Amino acid sequence: MNMEQIEAFIYVSLTGSFSRAGEILHISQPSVSARIKTLENEMGYPFFIRNGKMVHLTKEGETFLPYAKIVLENMRDAVQAIQQTNSNTKGEIKIATVFTVSNYVLPFLLKEFNDSYPNVKLVINTVRPDHVLDMVLNHEVPLGICSSVNHLPIETTLLFEDELVLAIYPEHPFSSMNTIRINDLANQPFILFNRGSSDWEMINKALKTVGVKPNVVLEGDNIELIKHMVRKKMGIGFLPRFSIEEELQSGDLFEVPIRSFPRLSLPFQVLYLKETKIDGTLKIFYNFLLNKLNREGSRKVI
Repeated sequence: MNMEQIEAFIYVSLTGSFSRAGEILHISQPSVSARIKTLENEMGYPFFIRNGKMVHLTKEGETFLPYAKIVLENMRDAVQAIQQTNSNTKGEIKIATVFTVSNYVLPFLLKEFNDSYPNVKLVINTVRPDHVLDMVLNHEVPLGICSSVNHLPIETTLLFEDELVLAIYPEHPFSSMNTIRINDLANQPFILFNRGSSDWEMINKALKTVGVKPNVVLEGDNIELIKHMVRKKMGIGFLPRFSIEEELQSGDLFEVPIRSFPRLSLPFQVLYLKETKIDGTLKIFYNFLLNKLNREGSRKVI
């Protein structure tokens, strides 16, 4: 029994098709059949029932499947551990992500990854949120990072959650308050994200919920513009906390909690096609992201 046989068994069981498993593994259908046959002979039991083009697990196959996944995961982890001890690990990793992540999250991680794997080239594509999904679906990149996605062929894992918070300039009257009331927001000049964006929808819904009609003086399509105009005292605005951490530490911007205001949560996920094999350098990078960003534990990828 070897890793190739275990892989073939798992992917046939997941897809219900020898030919589809072959496409995922990049081998011919006869090669898949040969690996399964050898595995069945070694184990002494048939694992599949052939019914036309579809394939179903036997009772023995159903019993073996969870153990096969554990075996394959351990074998891959062993290979990865060996790769991680090898400073000559090479490869190229392409990902697609949104401006928020590429500007405020990845810069703190990429240098650390490069220090550990100097011969792995990273290619970061910064695009609109809908384009992240398109690039993954079109096989342009194996991994994407963006806000919540619900799409049938896509597998997602939560990386981290951030929060939209009310940002003000230091001289604003709110800066001397520990918290403010919802009524304090009335008639305040607001700088918001463009109408129709996911951030705008979230903020607008929250303001409507508490009965506040914002006095919008500017709509912007990016965080830096909104941040800059708040610092210029044009108004106040809701921004992702991780995008203003430096300004909060330096005192250039303040964060003001609003009593009884809905929490504006921003979940970010790593996404990939369910058929994508997360292995080699890609798995090293994937696990690196999870270890650094996911505080609630990650799902193992088979």
